[in-house]
Amino acid sequence: MKTPSLSLLLLALLVNVAKAEGAAPEAPARVAAGPAAIPRVEVRAAKVHARDILGASAPDVELGPTPPIGASRIVERGEIERAFAAAGEAPPRKVPAAVRVARRSRRLTAAEVADAIRSALASARLPRGAALSDVRAAAVEVPAEFQRVTVDLPVLPRRAGPATAQATVTFLDGEGAALHKTITPIVLALPPDAAFAEIPRGAPITLVIRRGLVEVSVAGVAAIDSDVGAVLPVTIKPSGRVLRARSIDKDHAVALEDP
Repeated sequence: MKTPSLSLLLLALLVNVAKAEGAAPEAPARVAAGPAAIPRVEVRAAKVHARDILGASAPDVELGPTPPIGASRIVERGEIERAFAAAGEAPPRKVPAAVRVARRSRRLTAAEVADAIRSALASARLPRGAALSDVRAAAVEVPAEFQRVTVDLPVLPRRAGPATAQATVTFLDGEGAALHKTITPIVLALPPDAAFAEIPRGAPITLVIRRGLVEVSVAGVAAIDSDVGAVLPVTIKPSGRVLRARSIDKDHAVALEDP
């Protein structure tokens, strides 16, 4: 077998180098450009207003509801312009193409929630003479304008000893408007007399009937075993008519329906 001569090898090498120099350079990898970031605005109220997006000098035009905590919505330029037109206002010259709106919030620790519940119950008369033993609260995210809570308890068992109740906790703003609700277990200590009805069946009770500015009191009796603060049927004497009423103490109840 003949071996290629050195001159032929050099010639082949020169040809390959020439081809490489004449080839077009490889195009760089293209990186897709994402859309421009949409500005985010956090709103403190239940409704979004133009001032939240466009500044304090903008007319007070409503732009719809604020999304719940943890969610957001995009308000586009067309929506803003339609809201201004519906309100009979001229929109500003510079209106953003889109804005992401979210509810401003604050996170309450479990200890803060428990303290708020204890404060709400401190001045309240707990049903069946119960005393608050423990609050098993959890951390929660609430609107930023939160100020205080109210606590609603279910009907407690008719027995003595510890009892766990699933309390409905409502978070309120400074004006008393409800912002958020959670269910929180609380532990109550029920005294020995909690095993008996505060208002036994057949106990005399004064029924207060209100119609506008007129108030009338009539004699009645409890139709079932009940407790103070609960709704119970009251039988009016001597007619025997039965009305639903809410007891305000062991001796009085307010009618919830007309006689």
